[in-house]
This record gives sequence, C-alpha cells and structure tokens, in this order.
Amino acid sequence: MTSSPRPALTAIAAAALVATLSGCASSPEAEHGDHASSETYPVTVTNCSNEITFDQSPERIVVLRNEVIPVLSSLGVLDRTVGLVGRFHDVYFDEQTQTTMSEIPVLSDEISQVGGGEISLEDVIAQEPDLVIGTSETVTREGLLAQGINVLENEESCAGSQATSTLDDIDTLFTLYAEVFDRHDEADAALIDIDQQIDAAIAQIPDGENRTAAMLYPTIGGGATYAYGPGSMNHTLLELAGFTNVFADLPDRNAEVTAEELLARDPDVIILLHSGATDDEVEESLTALPGASELTAVTNDALFPLLFGFTSPASPITIDGLTQIVERFQE
Repeated sequence: MTSSPRPALTAIAAAALVATLSGCASSPEAEHGDHASSETYPVTVTNCSNEITFDQSPERIVVLRNEVIPVLSSLGVLDRTVGLVGRFHDVYFDEQTQTTMSEIPVLSDEISQVGGGEISLEDVIAQEPDLVIGTSETVTREGLLAQGINVLENEESCAGSQATSTLDDIDTLFTLYAEVFDRHDEADAALIDIDQQIDAAIAQIPDGENRTAAMLYPTIGGGATYAYGPGSMNHTLLELAGFTNVFADLPDRNAEVTAEELLARDPDVIILLHSGATDDEVEESLTALPGASELTAVTNDALFPLLFGFTSPASPITIDGLTQIVERFQE
C-alpha cells in the first residue's frame, strides 16, 4: 500500500450509511419517489459564498459542466436536464448515463478560448430552466439571477477561489445536490461506491513505490506547457497514485514551465492532459520540445495522454482517472 495520505472519505461514507440504515423507517422524505416531499422545501444552500433558496426540487436543468453529470445520474435526476452546453465526452460516463444523455438536447457544443461553453444567455433562458449548473463568459451568475434562475457552480470555479482540491470535495459536491434535490440516501450510497473504487485503485500500488511524476497540459501544435502543483486535484491524484509530484513546489495550482525546467526536474512518469486531441498529437506536443528525447519518461515510454476531466475538478470522473493512472503505471 502507498503511504500517500488520504482524506477520510471512508469515515464520511460509513457514517452516512449508518445514518441511512438507522433511518429506514418509511418517512415521507425517504419515499420521495420521483419528486421530493413538499415538506422538505424551501431549502437554502451556500454556493460560491452565495445563499441560494429552492422553493421546490428543480425540474428543468441546463448543465454546462461535465463533472456534475455522474452526480445527477447517481441521484436519479439526470432526466430532468433540458439542455447541455459544451462538450460531454462519452468516456466520462457509464452506459446508463450515456443512454440518458442521448435523449438530452445539446444546445451548443462550441467551446470558448478559455474552455467554457459558448452560448448566449438568451438561448439558455429560452429553455425556461429553474436551475443552471455552471457558468461561462456569456452565461453569468449575475445574468441568470437577474432572470430569477438559480445557478450553482463548482466551488473550484468560484471567482477568486484558492481552496485546495481534495477528495473531500467529492463529498461536498454530493452533499450540495442531495440537499437541492432531497436525494440524501442516493448520495450516501454513491459515496460508499466511490470510496470502494478508491480503495481498489490504491490496493494495486506496490509497496515501496517511489517514482516521480508530473501532470502537464501542453499546447497542441506548439506553445506553452503548463504543470500542476499543490492545491490542484491533479496534485492530489498523483499523491494518491503513489507518485511524488516534481512540481509540488509551484506557488500556484498551475504554471507555465519551460523545457529546460522540465529537463531539470526529469520526472519518471508524465501524464499529458488534453481536451480532445489524439494520443499522437498530445505526445508529439511534448516530444517536440527541445531536449525532450532526454527525458526519462520519454526514453522509458512512460507518457500517458489523458482527458483533462479525468483529473480536475474533483468528481466521480476523477476517481475513474485515478484508476486509469494506477492501472497504466502498475502494468
């Protein structure tokens, strides 16, 4: 087993299970069926330092973020989504979730230069949503609230957020949406499944694993290369997988790094993040750097192209990413 520290998600999930089992009497809240009991509402949650009140369980949802999809699916409310904005890669989701998503209209699959979905605020409002999950340059919190539409965002994406990303953020994510939709039992069960997946991945790591690693986001076709340091979920995943992050001393979550700096740190393993390029394109974006042929990870064929969503932000998708990382480098 790796000696990397793990947040106590097991304790959280176990406590949740005990609470669930001890409360299995047929209360109206437990037997909500398709819709939550009206006695549950109104519900007020805090998100991005804002208090948001829901008078009833949301029925029409527009989603701009991949990471919330498996959460909504686990809670049994994904079918309430009336529109998707952005690119939702099938590999992020299980077969049942993909089937549900195939019935949901894609309002726009255009991506802006900063990575958000491109769509007008008017096109989102036209769907008459009572909840929008995620924001963009055009679909802003202020614009939605002005129309009386509730909006929730991933805490890591809140303006000015400097919080360190850990596995606890997954618990926070499920807790938030369990409150909004009154689906606490489903959230508890999902967290237990996630913790079991984490344990299964970590069990594959051999004793004495001491390799160094780096997570990089290179520019396809040439340009800047970015590395991920402490505070990012990327760093947390490297530690969970048993590696030492060679960029653990970065002052920020991510920063541009030069080829010379990468050569000086020379990680044993390099995970190459991307947003939808081919493996060859991603690897070439690194191997084309000056001196890259001298990197240990290049000479040892220890490069691993991986979609960015598998590493950040913290979500059930990143646990799938952890499993892939462990399996790739423990072969």
